[in-house]
This record gives sequence, C-alpha cells and structure tokens, in this order.
Amino acid sequence: MNKNTKTSGLSAADRDRMIIEHVARFRLSTVESIRKTLLPNSSHNAVRKIVDRLCSSELLQKFTLLHPTKYFVLGKLGMRRMGVSVHRAESLGPQSLPQEFALLSFATLGTNRRLRLNTVEVQQRCSWLPLALSVAPHCIDQKNILELVRVDLGGPADYVARKCAADVQKRTHFPAFLELVDAGQFRLVIVTATTEKVTAIRNALGNHLWPQGLLIHFAVVPQLLFLKGDEKNA
Repeated sequence: MNKNTKTSGLSAADRDRMIIEHVARFRLSTVESIRKTLLPNSSHNAVRKIVDRLCSSELLQKFTLLHPTKYFVLGKLGMRRMGVSVHRAESLGPQSLPQEFALLSFATLGTNRRLRLNTVEVQQRCSWLPLALSVAPHCIDQKNILELVRVDLGGPADYVARKCAADVQKRTHFPAFLELVDAGQFRLVIVTATTEKVTAIRNALGNHLWPQGLLIHFAVVPQLLFLKGDEKNA
C-alpha cells in the first residue's frame, strides 16, 4: 500500500472516480478524510466543493454526522456505477454509523494510514478463512500487516474483551492464522472513545488467554461518544 496517493496530473474524471471508489470502500467518508487520503494539496473548502458537486450529480449524497459536519455515502448513480446494493445509498443507522465512522477515522485520519479491505480482498489474502469471518472489518497497514478491527459501541469493558476473545478464538482453529500471529503479520485493533476506556478494556483483556505473540492495538475516536445515525441532511 502506498503511503500517499498521488493525484497530481489527474483529470477531473479520474479524481471523481477515486473519490467514489474511496467512499464505496469505506462505506462512508468525510471531507477531512477525502482531503487527507486523496487530495492532500487541496484546501478543505476546495474538497467540499468537489464533493458537493458529486452530490448534485447523484454520485454521492450527504447526511449529518455531528452538526455541522456531514458524511457522504454513494448516491443513486454512484451505487449503480460501483455495482453495489441499494442499501449502500442510504443513511447509516445508529449502530452502523459509529461502526463505519470509527473504521474510517482509524484508517485514514491517524498518523499511520490503513487500507480497509473488502470481503473479496480478505478472502484473497486468507483463503482458509470462512466467509462468515471474512466479512468482519479488516485493514492492512503500511507494513502489510492484516488487522481485524473491533469497534467498541459503548458496552462494558468486559463485554468488549469477551467479544475480542471470541473473534480470536474462532480463528485459532486454523493453523494458517496461528502462523500469521507467530510471524507478527496479524493485529487485533480495538477502537474506542476515550483513553479511560482503553485502560478498562486492556485490563479486561487480561482475563482471557491469547495466542502467544498476538499484536493488539488501541485507537481512540472521541466522536463515538456522540454519534447517532438517523439524521438526514435537509
């Protein structure tokens, strides 16, 4: 994965295609994320104008994230262009919005960028992994380490730890998974809202057994405290 996406010399059509593909990959995006990942040499206002134009063309559509910030999903035309199902052109619900925004923030807004993988890409990398496990959110980092991402949606720390333990336990039945862990090529990522919750979850993880050498990483996305996914932009 390239550290930076080069956009110099791109036509407007190529730039629009990259934005639409980015939104399709991450299920949603924001002006900040698009600017940082695709158009780092453009101002926030310039990117907003591009995205607004894509919304006017029904390639994208926008909804309220946290007022006044908007998030963008595929529009009716963008959905057809990408060949995805109709629900991908709808606003995200009260569970899916924080889940998808947390993944976007973790992958695109931190110091170290990640690429979110779709289900097909996960299965291409891990042909031994059943489809039911491949649909879980996965990323790769700049060192090509595979990451399984668990987003804390506000449950007690011990509940989050149990869910993480179950995620890992389901994979330990596959020797190829243990080989990934042993080689330092797999990481469990837990995204939560506060540093205090990080501490609580980390302590709760100590009540479970983990494969030797398993990498575990925490990321903090403060907006998780406030997100609700049901307000459409007027």
